[in-house]
Amino acid sequence: MASVEKMISYAISKWHKVGYSMGPKRLGPNFLDCSSFVYYALIAGGFLAKNHPIGNTETLFKLNGTVLEEVYDYKNVRRGDIFIRGYEGYSSGAYGHTGIFLEKDKIIHCNASNNTVTINGCDSYISSFLRRKRSANERYFRPVIRGINFSKAFKVKDEKWRGICQADCNVRAKPSTSSQIVALYKKGDVIYYDEVWEGGGYRWISYIGYSGKRRFVAYRDMNFNSWISFK
Repeated sequence: MASVEKMISYAISKWHKVGYSMGPKRLGPNFLDCSSFVYYALIAGGFLAKNHPIGNTETLFKLNGTVLEEVYDYKNVRRGDIFIRGYEGYSSGAYGHTGIFLEKDKIIHCNASNNTVTINGCDSYISSFLRRKRSANERYFRPVIRGINFSKAFKVKDEKWRGICQADCNVRAKPSTSSQIVALYKKGDVIYYDEVWEGGGYRWISYIGYSGKRRFVAYRDMNFNSWISFK
C-alpha cells in the first residue's frame, strides 16, 4: 500500500547526506537533484514502481491525473504534497524546482543553493524557494494513495482522438507486450481511439475493434519515447 510516511522517511534519510548535481550523478547514490530526489521518494512511498524511470520536473507534471492530483490552493497544502516551481513545458533544468512538504510552510528538497537536501520553513528561508501562492509558476500536487498493482493495467482517461503511426504498431488483446497480437497498423496509418491506458511500462491508446472487443496499441514508453503522433 502506498504511504506518504514512507515517502517522507526516505526524504528525511537524505537530509544533509547527499550532494547536489544536475549531471549524470543525479541518479545517486551520492548525488541527487531536486527531481530525482522527489522521484526516489515517490518510489520509496510505493506511488511509483521500483523500476520507474527517474524523470524531471516536466515528467512530474505529466504524472498529474494518475500518480498525482493537483491541489489548487496553497491553503489546502498538507504533509506529503509536492510543489513544482516553473512553467509547465518550460521547467527543465535550472528553470524548474521541486520538493516535498513536511507540513504547510515547511519543505524538504534537494537544492543547489545548499548543495544538499535541506529543510526550509518560515524561520529558515522558505521564501527563497516558494512564494506560497499558487500560480502558473508555482503548483502543488498530492500523491494518490491507493492499492497499486503495477502488473495490472489501468485506464488513465477517456479521450476521443486519433493517432498517426510513425512506425509499424502491433494491436494487442490486452495492454501488455506479452498479450496476443491481433492486428498490425503500418507506418502512416491513422488510429481512432476513445480511451488511454497505462500498464507494463507503456501508455496505450484503446478502441473497440470490428470484433466488438477492446483493442490496445502502445504509443510510448515511460521515458516518453513515442512512436505515434497525435493531430
